[in-house]
Amino acid sequence: MAKRLLRLEIIRHALGFYRRWVSVLIGSSALLGLIGYASDEAVGLFYVSLAAAVFMVTAFHVLFGGGSAFFNVIFANMITIYLCLFTFFVESLFQDLPPRFIALGFLLPLAAFLGGAIFKKGEIQGIIQSQVYLHEAKFIHSFLWLIPIALVGTLAFILHQSHGNTLGDLKIFFLMEMSVIAVIVFFASRDFTLMLVDTGVLFGDFFKDNARLIKPAFAFFIFYSMNIIIFAGLYKTIGRLSTVHHFIVRGIARDLTFIESLYFSMVTLSTLGYGDIVPVSNAIRLIVGLQTFFGTLLFFFGVHAILGHKWDDPSKKE
Repeated sequence: MAKRLLRLEIIRHALGFYRRWVSVLIGSSALLGLIGYASDEAVGLFYVSLAAAVFMVTAFHVLFGGGSAFFNVIFANMITIYLCLFTFFVESLFQDLPPRFIALGFLLPLAAFLGGAIFKKGEIQGIIQSQVYLHEAKFIHSFLWLIPIALVGTLAFILHQSHGNTLGDLKIFFLMEMSVIAVIVFFASRDFTLMLVDTGVLFGDFFKDNARLIKPAFAFFIFYSMNIIIFAGLYKTIGRLSTVHHFIVRGIARDLTFIESLYFSMVTLSTLGYGDIVPVSNAIRLIVGLQTFFGTLLFFFGVHAILGHKWDDPSKKE
C-alpha cells in the first residue's frame, strides 16, 4: 500500500511538472513567435527564434525545476528583448549578411548563457534551495555586465563607419562582436540567472506588497517592456497579413519595419505623438487606443505601487 501511494505521488509530481512545462512552453513560444514573425523580414529568424525559445525554456525547466510562473514570464520576456536588440543591431549594420551568419550570431549568446548556467548549476541550485537571494546592492551589481556589451555595440558602429563594408569584412566584424558578447554572457550567466530567479520570486511579492522599491521598479519595467514589445508585434504582424497600408510614414503610405513598429509602440505608450508615423486604418487606431488605455492603467498602478512600497518600508517605521 505504501509503495502504491509513493508511486502515485511520483506520477502526480511528474504530471504537474509536465503540465507546468507545457504551459510555459506555449506562452513563451507564442511571445517569441509573435516577435520572431514581426521581425522576420529584417533578420529572418522566425523559426530560429521559435526553436531557441523552446530549447532554452525546456533546458531551464529541466535544470532548475521550471522556477516560479513569474520566472518563466520574465525569462521569456528577456529573450524577446534580446531578439529586439539583435534585430536593431542587424538591421542597422549587417542586413547584407547571409541568413546562416545572422542565425549563428543570434544563437551564440544564448548558447553561452545556457553553457554558463550549466557550468554553475550546482552553485545556482544551492542558492535557490537556500532561498537566500540577491540583496539590493548585488541586484544592481548583476547588471554591470551590460556595460561591456554596450561598449561592444558602440565599437561595432564605429568600426562599421571607419572600415570597409565589404561582405568579407562584415562577416568578420559580426562574428567577432557576437563571440565577444557570448564570452561576456557566459561569465555573467550565474548572476543573471539568479537575478531572474530572484525577480521571479519577488514578482509575486510585488502583488502582495512585500517587495522593496528597486525590485518593484524592475517588475514595472518588465510589464512596460512587454506592453511595448507585444503591441509592436501586433502592428507589424497586421501589416504583413494585410493587403492595405495601415500607416503613413513621413507622408508616404507604407508598412512599418519592425524597428519602426517598436518605435511607434514606445511613442504611443508614452503619449508623445511626434506625428512622423500616423495610423490611418480603423483597425490600427483601435489597437492604438487599447495600448494607450492599458499603458495608462499600468503607469498609474505602477507608480502607486512603487511609491506605496517606498512609504510602507518597515525599516522607516522603526
